[in-house]
Amino acid sequence: MEFLERTRLMRLRLTILCMILVAALHAATYTPESLPIPYLQDKRQYVSNPDGILSQEAVDSLNLWLGEMEKAHGVQTVLAVVEHIEGGDTYEFCMALGRKYGIGSKEQNTGLIILLSTGDRAYYILTGRGLEGTLPDAICKRIENRQMLPALREGDWDEAMLATVRAITRYVDGDPSLVGTSDFDDEDDTIALMFFVAFMALGIGLIFFAIWLEQRRKSYCPSCHQYKMKKISSYTTKNKRLGIRTHHDTYRCSHCYFTKEQHWDEDLHSGTGAAAAGGALGGSFFGGGGRSFGGSFGGSFGGGSFGGGGAGGRF
Repeated sequence: MEFLERTRLMRLRLTILCMILVAALHAATYTPESLPIPYLQDKRQYVSNPDGILSQEAVDSLNLWLGEMEKAHGVQTVLAVVEHIEGGDTYEFCMALGRKYGIGSKEQNTGLIILLSTGDRAYYILTGRGLEGTLPDAICKRIENRQMLPALREGDWDEAMLATVRAITRYVDGDPSLVGTSDFDDEDDTIALMFFVAFMALGIGLIFFAIWLEQRRKSYCPSCHQYKMKKISSYTTKNKRLGIRTHHDTYRCSHCYFTKEQHWDEDLHSGTGAAAAGGALGGSFFGGGGRSFGGSFGGSFGGGSFGGGGAGGRF
């Protein structure tokens, strides 16, 4: 009886363990829809490493190289390293991922997807239609055989990806027909600068227009309705007990000689209106609140397409 009880408990434990293993395996299985794409949150992050298979040093190096390749040659890349993908077919996974996000620009179709599934022991390099001349199937296969596979067989995932991207970069650098995004960035910067200059010119123009309107208002004569009033005298008096300074201005119309006086008080303990306005203007245009150049923003894909070019295999 005791033997049967121990057997039953052992079977129960094995069942629970199997369920846990199956659940863990299922949780680590990715689809094109569930694969995290860090590039969408930060355009400097080309590597998807959700299972932590690659070291942070390798991820940083890959992101740097892939960023330089996009800027110099317009090749937009997603590099993913995971334990398992649904179905285990890296080609179908890459094609579905490319269709979902439209990796690469619509004009050049220079998208690139590099996928490694360590648990499925499978890999694939998928090239956009515009990259098939630079990285034909035979070249992709050669890179995999000579650069990727030796490291994969040693279980050195970092070196497998680093060596692959280094080799791809050499081929891309050798194709002068690939246009970098820096050219488009320069054009965008020029347009942005033009808008900024136009905005500043409009703002300065409005300021001068407001000053002109104020001067015109002051020159209006209520007697003859001409704009001939001019200031002929001005002086100030102080009342220290009340803490105010009184301004006395006298205006006379050169057409009908109508004369009027204006008086206005200023708090001795506050700055002048002109100084306050100048400080506000300077703070608004040259203070904090401007564009920040230290951070980064999410990237976006340009609608690139894939025709199935590239190569892959298992190890």
